[in-house]
Amino acid sequence: MKTLKVLTIVSITGLAGTVAVNACPSNGQNNAQCQTNKEDKCQKNMRQKHRANKSEMKKIFQQLDLTAEQKMAMKSHRKGMREQMKAARAEMHGKRGMSGMSTFVSANGFDKQGFIELASQRSQKRIVMRANMFEQKMNILTAEQRVKLVTLLQEK
Repeated sequence: MKTLKVLTIVSITGLAGTVAVNACPSNGQNNAQCQTNKEDKCQKNMRQKHRANKSEMKKIFQQLDLTAEQKMAMKSHRKGMREQMKAARAEMHGKRGMSGMSTFVSANGFDKQGFIELASQRSQKRIVMRANMFEQKMNILTAEQRVKLVTLLQEK
C-alpha cells in the first residue's frame, strides 16, 4: 500500500513537471517564446500543405507525357521564376518587419489605410506572378496535353 502511494505521488509529480515545462505561462513572462513556438508550428503546417500541393501538380504534369524539349522548357521556366522571386524578395526585404512598420506609425497614430494599400499591392503582385507562371506553363503544352491537364485537375 505504501509503495502504491509513493508511485502515485512520483507519477503525478512527473506529469505535473512535464506539463509545466511544455506549458506557456499565463503571467506574461516568456510569452514571446510560446508565441514563437506556435508560429513555428503554423509555418511548418503551411509549408507541408504547400509541398503537398506542389507534389500533386508535379504528379499531374508527369502524367502529361512531356517531350524532352518541353521538359527543358519547363526547367528553364522554373529557373527564371526562381531568379524573379529572389529579386522580388531582395526588393521587399528592407521593407519588412519593424523598419517597414515605421512608415505607417507616427506620433499622430497609425496609417491604417496606407498599411492596407501596401499589403494589397504585395498580395496583388504575388497573384499576378503566380498567374504569369501558370500561363507560361500552359503555353509550353500542346492542345492535347492541355485537355488532359484540365481533366486531371477536375479529377482532383
